[in-house]
Amino acid sequence: MRLLYSQRNTHCKLHMGIITGMNPLSLYLHIPFCRHRCAYCDFNTYTTVSELQGEYVSALATEISQVAGLAQEAGQLRPLGTIFFGGGTPSLLSLQEVATLVSHARERFGLVAGAEVTLEVNPDTVDQAYLQGLGEAGINRLSFGVQSANRAELALLERSHDFATVQQVVVQSREAGFRNLSVDLIYGLPGQGVDTWRRSLRAILDLDTPHLSLYCLTIEPGTPMQRWLQNGRIPAPDPDIAAEQYEIACKLLATAGYVQYEISNWARPGFECRHNLTYWRDEEYLGLGAGAHGKAGGYRYALVKQPRAYIRRMAEERAGPFPLSAAVAEGHLVDREEAISDRVITQLRLLQEGLDLGAFQRQFGQTLEETSGGMVSQLQGWGLLRQDRARLYLTDDARFISNQVFYRLL
Repeated sequence: MRLLYSQRNTHCKLHMGIITGMNPLSLYLHIPFCRHRCAYCDFNTYTTVSELQGEYVSALATEISQVAGLAQEAGQLRPLGTIFFGGGTPSLLSLQEVATLVSHARERFGLVAGAEVTLEVNPDTVDQAYLQGLGEAGINRLSFGVQSANRAELALLERSHDFATVQQVVVQSREAGFRNLSVDLIYGLPGQGVDTWRRSLRAILDLDTPHLSLYCLTIEPGTPMQRWLQNGRIPAPDPDIAAEQYEIACKLLATAGYVQYEISNWARPGFECRHNLTYWRDEEYLGLGAGAHGKAGGYRYALVKQPRAYIRRMAEERAGPFPLSAAVAEGHLVDREEAISDRVITQLRLLQEGLDLGAFQRQFGQTLEETSGGMVSQLQGWGLLRQDRARLYLTDDARFISNQVFYRLL
């Protein structure tokens, strides 16, 4: 892999080797281990390499140090505003492994006051003692992969927990001192009716977690669900029913006091996911660990996927410019066209903030109307975009078909 590099000037002050006056960085840490691969999952996860977990965590700590060193050399070392343990199943890590990675990130980058530190949790992998230990290790936000409150749907998805376990774990999390809790749900399942979805939503609302993420099922190539669809075991998901389920969710959650701050995410005020806001605001983030993706220092990059290859690459201690560690498989400088695409797709997903048209014009030297060939006005005429002062927003009618709006703008 040959990577180009251009040093970028900075006018920020340095203190103890860490830049002040620039936006904090966000750090994503990928944990690829799972006990079982769910029927819909096409994430970079593995069920047969659990014996590598200790070596993997050591390699991940090494990568944190390596990238921090590269950042310092490039004048880009900044404290972290968020850390997010994703997977896979991060809750399979031991408490010592979690604490090691959090403390390593804190020592090498620094953390801003009140930094958000999230760990994804499979409900049946934790108990009261583990949850208590997570808080002591520096985790202050938990994201539960629930997906459904319905027994049959959990079986279809091949989730290993039941909803009673979810209810118990949420109570235990609060007893362990966690206030910032999130739940993931999936809608648009094969055979899932609107009434079943409404009951599932109401069961989730009874948990009273301050954040909810709702995702429409996509049947991905190579998954068991794709094979089931091809051999007739399950019916194809109905997009019209999925759209109706989405509208039901929007109404129920608004009535319950949640704000839809992003197309697929709702929160009570003050509980928006700050880590994911980094992505949607088109800000810089570091992705470390096997198969992770990142965007910082003018680069977009992806790491090798296989855990064994990742461990081997990190032992070689060779790296490119910031933020490209020894485990990077592909990286490129983001050009103008890609930067425009990133800005439009990410910021328009933010339903309350929208896209800053003035900042767009200052960065790219043209208005969005100009770069889109007049499509902004056309989409406004169709009722899919609206402008309020210097910001552009998706309308309510555009939320479920946002990808079509993005396609036309780009």
